[in-house]
Amino acid sequence: MSRPRAPRAVHRAQLAELPAALDFLAACLEVGLPLSRAVRVVADISPAATAGVLAAVAARSAAGHATSEAWTGVRSHPVWGRVAADIAGAERWGTSAAGLLRAHAEDARQDGADAAMRRARTVGVRSALPLMVCFLPSFVLVGVVPIVAGLVTDLLG
Repeated sequence: MSRPRAPRAVHRAQLAELPAALDFLAACLEVGLPLSRAVRVVADISPAATAGVLAAVAARSAAGHATSEAWTGVRSHPVWGRVAADIAGAERWGTSAAGLLRAHAEDARQDGADAAMRRARTVGVRSALPLMVCFLPSFVLVGVVPIVAGLVTDLLG
């Protein structure tokens, strides 16, 4: 039996899975599937973190809710909230959601790349202390101790 994932781990997993899930949804819509069916298909093939969100939307759609109502429960979701609002808006305005989903997927990819770059930039700062802890003792042993030992032997000798 698998252990439930911590909320932070689930959030990170959903952020990582978001672009692919949105691309799959857009592809399903572009080949002619209705949104409710596309959500069910993508929920079935998605990893657990994303599948849970999409399965809840698919269940609401299957219960007879309109698209905007089916996505209402996801509007406050930290990862899927903007997507849910735009999908509901697309239904209201009568526009295709595929383009919106592709745009959200690209935004999610860019956000992920930006976050990775921010983390990479902090590596130098975070590695300073471990490097100092390793190199300072070796500098003292290799550079300072021989000089002090030489001075002591000259003074005593």
